[in-house]
Amino acid sequence: MKPSNKAIVFFDGDCGLCSVSVRFLIKRDSRQHLYFAPLQGVTAQAILPQQYRESLRTMVYQRVRADGQPTLLVRSEAVLLALIDTRSGWRHLAQIARLLPLSLRDWGYDRIADNRKIFFKAAACKLVSQAEHARILP
Repeated sequence: MKPSNKAIVFFDGDCGLCSVSVRFLIKRDSRQHLYFAPLQGVTAQAILPQQYRESLRTMVYQRVRADGQPTLLVRSEAVLLALIDTRSGWRHLAQIARLLPLSLRDWGYDRIADNRKIFFKAAACKLVSQAEHARILP
């Protein structure tokens, strides 16, 4: 399967909160549906428009629609739909959160993004298992 046909969560590879979030999603994605790639990597370079790669404070989720076409989602919509797509119990909370207006959700997302490096240092991240590593794209 080509990267353009995969569900890929793009994240800031130098962000501690992003690393924690990726590990959280991997642990809950028992179907192994989601793949992950840093915004600074070659996969992002090949798939994402420049504006998304430059905005390291914005998570981007490439979600594949039922017709096989990829669509790009950003900020709170990216986080919530990736969580829904894990099909874990957390999807219910994400579905409820999506009832809030997008502007309010993105306002909250932006507050967290603005302060993420204060609360989550980019220090060494916990190593992922071999199976998890296969889901992290360059």
